[in-house]
Amino acid sequence: MKTVLRWGMVYLLLLTGLTALGHYNQQLNANLAALEQKEADLQQKETRLLLQRYQLTAPLALRAWAEANGFIPMSLGRWVRPERSTP
Repeated sequence: MKTVLRWGMVYLLLLTGLTALGHYNQQLNANLAALEQKEADLQQKETRLLLQRYQLTAPLALRAWAEANGFIPMSLGRWVRPERSTP
């Protein structure tokens, strides 16, 4: 009878350890899934920001911004030689 109790205790101890290990594994799996979802969200945000940057720095967009802020093309500018200061 002592042998059966001894092996029964070993069995319950191993079963408890296996249950604890499984629970820990499930927590790690949930954390990994959350991190992967966050990574996917950040990649989508990066893609949106890159597209927005390309739209804002496109040549036609820069030209429209420059014209709205009073810049004129160099070909239409008035070229004047700078005055020299006389000593």
